[in-house]
Amino acid sequence: MKTILVATDYSAPAENAVEFAAQLAKTIGAELTLFNVYKMNIHASNSFSSLAHIEKMKKQNADELSAHAIKIGDKYGVQTSSATGEIDTVESLKQYTKSHPVDLVVMGIESNLTEYKLFGNTTTEAIKLMQFPLLVVPNDIKFEGIKKITYACETSYLNENCRLDVLKEFVKACQADLEVLHVVTDHSENPKNEVLEELINTMLNDLQHHFRYVSNSKIGEGIETGLEDFGANLLVMVPHKMGFFESMTKGSQTSKMTVRTRLPLLVIPNTSIC
Repeated sequence: MKTILVATDYSAPAENAVEFAAQLAKTIGAELTLFNVYKMNIHASNSFSSLAHIEKMKKQNADELSAHAIKIGDKYGVQTSSATGEIDTVESLKQYTKSHPVDLVVMGIESNLTEYKLFGNTTTEAIKLMQFPLLVVPNDIKFEGIKKITYACETSYLNENCRLDVLKEFVKACQADLEVLHVVTDHSENPKNEVLEELINTMLNDLQHHFRYVSNSKIGEGIETGLEDFGANLLVMVPHKMGFFESMTKGSQTSKMTVRTRLPLLVIPNTSIC
Protein backbone atom coordinates (compact mmCIF):
# COMPACT_ATOMS: atom_id res chain seq x y z
CA MET A 1 0.00 0.00 0.00
CA LYS A 2 1.99 2.92 -1.35
CA THR A 3 -0.42 5.81 -1.98
CA ILE A 4 -3.24 7.20 0.16
CA LEU A 5 -5.57 9.93 -1.11
CA VAL A 6 -7.59 11.95 1.39
CA ALA A 7 -10.46 14.16 0.29
CA THR A 8 -10.90 17.49 2.06
CA ASP A 9 -13.25 20.45 1.83
CA TYR A 10 -11.57 21.97 4.91
CA SER A 11 -14.55 21.11 7.14
CA ALA A 12 -13.90 19.66 10.61
CA PRO A 13 -14.68 16.04 9.62
CA ALA A 14 -12.54 16.33 6.48
CA GLU A 15 -9.59 17.85 8.31
CA ASN A 16 -9.76 15.18 11.00
CA ALA A 17 -9.61 12.63 8.17
CA VAL A 18 -6.53 14.44 6.78
CA GLU A 19 -4.77 14.14 10.15
CA PHE A 20 -5.83 10.48 10.44
CA ALA A 21 -4.67 9.68 6.91
CA ALA A 22 -1.32 11.40 7.46
CA GLN A 23 -0.61 9.36 10.57
CA LEU A 24 -1.72 6.18 8.81
CA ALA A 25 0.58 7.03 5.89
CA LYS A 26 3.48 7.52 8.30
CA THR A 27 2.73 4.21 10.01
CA ILE A 28 2.66 2.14 6.82
CA GLY A 29 5.24 4.13 4.83
CA ALA A 30 2.83 5.45 2.20
CA GLU A 31 2.69 8.73 0.28
CA LEU A 32 -0.26 11.04 0.91
CA THR A 33 -2.23 13.07 -1.63
CA LEU A 34 -4.65 15.77 -0.48
CA PHE A 35 -7.61 16.09 -2.85
CA ASN A 36 -10.06 18.97 -3.10
CA VAL A 37 -12.86 19.73 -5.53
CA TYR A 38 -12.91 23.37 -6.59
CA LYS A 39 -16.43 24.73 -6.53
CA MET A 40 -16.95 28.21 -7.93
CA ASN A 41 -19.07 30.34 -5.62
CA ILE A 42 -22.56 31.07 -6.87
CA HIS A 43 -21.91 34.79 -7.33
CA ALA A 44 -18.95 34.14 -9.60
CA SER A 45 -20.78 31.46 -11.58
CA ASN A 46 -23.79 33.73 -12.10
CA SER A 47 -21.76 36.77 -13.07
CA PHE A 48 -19.89 37.60 -16.22
CA SER A 49 -16.56 36.73 -14.64
CA SER A 50 -13.80 36.62 -17.17
CA LEU A 51 -12.13 33.32 -17.95
CA ALA A 52 -8.88 34.81 -16.67
CA HIS A 53 -10.50 35.61 -13.32
CA ILE A 54 -11.95 32.11 -13.01
CA GLU A 55 -8.58 30.55 -13.81
CA LYS A 56 -6.99 32.83 -11.21
CA MET A 57 -9.41 31.56 -8.55
CA LYS A 58 -8.73 27.95 -9.53
CA LYS A 59 -4.99 28.55 -9.23
CA GLN A 60 -5.44 30.19 -5.85
CA ASN A 61 -7.40 27.17 -4.64
CA ALA A 62 -4.73 24.78 -5.96
CA ASP A 63 -1.96 26.84 -4.33
CA GLU A 64 -3.75 26.83 -0.97
CA LEU A 65 -4.22 23.07 -1.15
CA SER A 66 -0.56 22.58 -2.06
CA ALA A 67 0.53 24.71 0.90
CA HIS A 68 -1.76 22.69 3.18
CA ALA A 69 -0.27 19.43 1.88
CA ILE A 70 3.26 20.69 2.55
CA LYS A 71 2.28 21.72 6.08
CA ILE A 72 0.78 18.28 6.79
CA GLY A 73 3.83 16.56 5.32
CA ASP A 74 6.18 18.57 7.53
CA LYS A 75 4.04 17.94 10.61
CA TYR A 76 3.96 14.16 10.25
CA GLY A 77 7.10 13.46 8.25
CA VAL A 78 5.36 12.01 5.21
CA GLN A 79 5.73 12.71 1.50
CA THR A 80 2.71 14.66 0.32
CA SER A 81 1.23 16.03 -2.88
CA SER A 82 -2.06 17.67 -3.84
CA ALA A 83 -4.65 17.35 -6.60
CA THR A 84 -7.90 19.09 -7.46
CA GLY A 85 -11.11 18.24 -9.27
CA GLU A 86 -13.80 20.49 -10.71
CA ILE A 87 -16.94 18.37 -10.81
CA ASP A 88 -18.99 16.42 -8.27
CA THR A 89 -16.73 15.13 -5.47
CA VAL A 90 -17.48 11.43 -5.93
CA GLU A 91 -17.22 11.62 -9.72
CA SER A 92 -13.94 13.53 -9.41
CA LEU A 93 -12.60 10.84 -7.10
CA LYS A 94 -13.66 8.10 -9.52
CA GLN A 95 -11.92 9.85 -12.40
CA TYR A 96 -8.76 10.54 -10.43
CA THR A 97 -8.43 7.02 -9.06
CA LYS A 98 -8.84 5.61 -12.57
CA SER A 99 -5.95 7.66 -13.95
CA HIS A 100 -3.61 7.71 -10.94
CA PRO A 101 -2.18 4.94 -8.75
CA VAL A 102 -4.21 5.21 -5.53
CA ASP A 103 -4.39 2.31 -3.10
CA LEU A 104 -6.77 3.84 -0.58
CA VAL A 105 -9.15 6.82 -0.41
CA VAL A 106 -9.89 8.38 3.00
CA MET A 107 -12.94 10.54 3.75
CA GLY A 108 -14.34 12.03 6.95
CA ILE A 109 -17.90 11.78 8.21
CA GLU A 110 -19.81 13.71 10.88
CA SER A 111 -19.67 11.93 14.24
CA ASN A 112 -23.47 11.93 14.50
CA LEU A 113 -23.61 10.03 11.20
CA THR A 114 -21.53 7.06 12.30
CA GLU A 115 -24.46 4.74 12.01
CA TYR A 116 -23.32 3.30 8.71
CA LYS A 117 -26.45 3.57 6.60
CA LEU A 118 -27.48 5.90 3.78
CA PHE A 119 -27.73 9.59 4.58
CA GLY A 120 -27.32 11.26 1.20
CA ASN A 121 -24.10 13.08 2.08
CA THR A 122 -20.89 12.96 0.07
CA THR A 123 -19.20 10.20 2.06
CA THR A 124 -22.12 7.78 1.98
CA GLU A 125 -22.64 8.61 -1.69
CA ALA A 126 -19.01 7.62 -2.22
CA ILE A 127 -19.64 4.31 -0.47
CA LYS A 128 -22.55 3.56 -2.81
CA LEU A 129 -20.81 4.51 -6.04
CA MET A 130 -17.15 3.92 -5.33
CA GLN A 131 -14.84 1.82 -7.40
CA PHE A 132 -11.96 2.19 -4.97
CA PRO A 133 -11.17 1.06 -1.39
CA LEU A 134 -12.58 3.73 0.93
CA LEU A 135 -11.72 4.37 4.57
CA VAL A 136 -14.45 6.35 6.37
CA VAL A 137 -13.27 8.18 9.50
CA PRO A 138 -15.74 9.61 12.06
CA ASN A 139 -14.74 13.16 12.94
CA ASP A 140 -14.31 12.48 16.66
CA ILE A 141 -11.92 9.56 16.12
CA LYS A 142 -8.21 10.28 16.37
CA PHE A 143 -5.51 7.98 15.02
CA GLU A 144 -4.20 5.69 17.74
CA GLY A 145 -2.86 2.93 15.53
CA ILE A 146 -4.71 0.05 13.88
CA LYS A 147 -3.83 -3.20 15.61
CA LYS A 148 -7.09 -5.17 15.58
CA ILE A 149 -9.14 -5.44 12.39
CA THR A 150 -12.56 -7.08 12.08
CA TYR A 151 -13.68 -8.24 8.64
CA ALA A 152 -17.46 -8.78 8.76
CA CYS A 153 -18.42 -11.15 5.96
CA GLU A 154 -20.97 -13.59 4.67
CA THR A 155 -20.93 -16.30 2.03
CA SER A 156 -23.49 -14.88 -0.42
CA TYR A 157 -20.95 -12.97 -2.52
CA LEU A 158 -17.92 -15.22 -2.04
CA ASN A 159 -16.74 -17.98 -4.35
CA GLU A 160 -13.51 -19.79 -5.14
CA ASN A 161 -12.50 -17.06 -7.62
CA CYS A 162 -12.66 -14.24 -5.07
CA ARG A 163 -9.54 -12.57 -3.71
CA LEU A 164 -8.91 -10.48 -0.62
CA ASP A 165 -5.71 -8.78 -1.77
CA VAL A 166 -6.68 -5.29 -0.57
CA LEU A 167 -7.53 -6.58 2.89
CA LYS A 168 -4.37 -8.67 3.07
CA GLU A 169 -2.20 -5.75 2.03
CA PHE A 170 -3.82 -3.42 4.55
CA VAL A 171 -3.51 -5.90 7.44
CA LYS A 172 0.14 -6.57 6.64
CA ALA A 173 0.94 -2.87 6.29
CA CYS A 174 -0.60 -2.15 9.70
CA GLN A 175 0.89 -5.33 11.22
CA ALA A 176 -2.54 -5.94 12.72
CA ASP A 177 -4.43 -8.95 14.04
CA LEU A 178 -7.31 -9.98 11.77
CA GLU A 179 -10.58 -11.46 12.93
CA VAL A 180 -13.17 -12.73 10.45
CA LEU A 181 -16.64 -12.14 11.87
CA HIS A 182 -19.78 -13.94 10.73
CA VAL A 183 -23.21 -13.15 12.17
CA VAL A 184 -25.54 -16.15 12.32
CA THR A 185 -29.14 -14.92 12.03
CA ASP A 186 -30.81 -18.33 11.97
CA HIS A 187 -30.47 -19.81 15.45
CA SER A 188 -31.21 -23.28 14.11
CA GLU A 189 -27.95 -23.19 12.13
CA ASN A 190 -24.66 -24.55 13.38
CA PRO A 191 -22.71 -21.37 14.23
CA LYS A 192 -19.51 -22.74 12.72
CA ASN A 193 -19.62 -22.30 8.94
CA GLU A 194 -17.15 -24.71 7.36
CA VAL A 195 -17.86 -23.50 3.81
CA LEU A 196 -17.10 -19.92 4.83
CA GLU A 197 -13.94 -20.91 6.66
CA GLU A 198 -12.64 -22.94 3.72
CA LEU A 199 -13.22 -20.03 1.32
CA ILE A 200 -11.67 -17.44 3.63
CA ASN A 201 -8.68 -19.65 4.46
CA THR A 202 -8.01 -20.07 0.74
CA MET A 203 -8.34 -16.35 0.01
CA LEU A 204 -6.23 -15.19 2.96
CA ASN A 205 -3.74 -17.95 2.30
CA ASP A 206 -0.61 -17.14 4.34
CA LEU A 207 -2.16 -14.32 6.39
CA GLN A 208 -2.76 -15.27 10.01
CA HIS A 209 -6.39 -14.84 11.06
CA HIS A 210 -9.10 -16.33 13.23
CA PHE A 211 -12.89 -16.63 13.14
CA ARG A 212 -15.62 -15.38 15.44
CA TYR A 213 -19.30 -16.32 15.22
CA VAL A 214 -22.05 -14.22 16.79
CA SER A 215 -25.69 -15.33 16.90
CA ASN A 216 -28.14 -12.45 16.45
CA SER A 217 -31.23 -12.02 14.31
CA LYS A 218 -30.10 -8.45 13.57
CA ILE A 219 -26.88 -8.41 11.57
CA GLY A 220 -25.91 -4.90 12.66
CA GLU A 221 -26.25 -5.73 16.35
CA GLY A 222 -24.26 -8.91 15.83
CA ILE A 223 -21.44 -6.96 14.22
CA GLU A 224 -21.46 -4.49 17.11
CA THR A 225 -21.13 -7.37 19.58
CA GLY A 226 -18.25 -8.90 17.63
CA LEU A 227 -16.40 -5.58 17.43
CA GLU A 228 -16.74 -5.00 21.16
CA ASP A 229 -15.70 -8.54 22.11
CA PHE A 230 -12.58 -8.35 19.92
CA GLY A 231 -11.70 -4.76 20.83
CA ALA A 232 -11.35 -3.87 17.15
CA ASN A 233 -9.80 -0.61 15.87
CA LEU A 234 -11.27 -0.97 12.37
CA LEU A 235 -14.29 -2.57 10.69
CA VAL A 236 -13.95 -3.92 7.14
CA MET A 237 -16.95 -4.67 4.92
CA VAL A 238 -17.59 -5.50 1.26
CA PRO A 239 -20.87 -4.12 -0.16
CA HIS A 240 -21.82 -6.94 -2.52
CA LYS A 241 -23.95 -6.24 -5.54
CA MET A 242 -27.29 -7.18 -4.01
CA GLY A 243 -28.40 -7.23 -0.42
CA PHE A 244 -25.94 -4.97 1.40
CA PHE A 245 -27.39 -1.51 0.90
CA GLU A 246 -30.86 -2.92 0.32
CA SER A 247 -30.71 -4.43 3.80
CA MET A 248 -29.73 -1.02 5.15
CA THR A 249 -32.71 0.80 3.68
CA LYS A 250 -35.51 -1.68 3.06
CA GLY A 251 -37.45 -4.41 4.77
CA SER A 252 -38.48 -4.91 8.38
CA GLN A 253 -36.60 -3.50 11.35
CA THR A 254 -35.07 -6.92 11.94
CA SER A 255 -33.56 -7.08 8.49
CA LYS A 256 -32.17 -3.53 8.44
CA MET A 257 -28.41 -3.26 8.56
CA THR A 258 -27.37 -0.45 10.86
CA VAL A 259 -23.97 -0.70 12.50
CA ARG A 260 -23.69 1.75 15.37
CA THR A 261 -19.98 2.09 15.97
CA ARG A 262 -17.42 4.81 16.52
CA LEU A 263 -14.84 2.87 14.55
CA PRO A 264 -13.38 3.78 11.16
CA LEU A 265 -14.89 1.69 8.37
CA LEU A 266 -12.89 0.30 5.46
CA VAL A 267 -15.19 -0.47 2.53
CA ILE A 268 -13.73 -2.59 -0.27
CA PRO A 269 -15.70 -2.59 -3.53
CA ASN A 270 -17.05 -5.92 -4.68
CA THR A 271 -15.23 -5.49 -8.00
CA SER A 272 -11.93 -5.64 -6.08
CA ILE A 273 -12.93 -8.98 -4.54
CA CYS A 274 -14.73 -11.09 -7.14
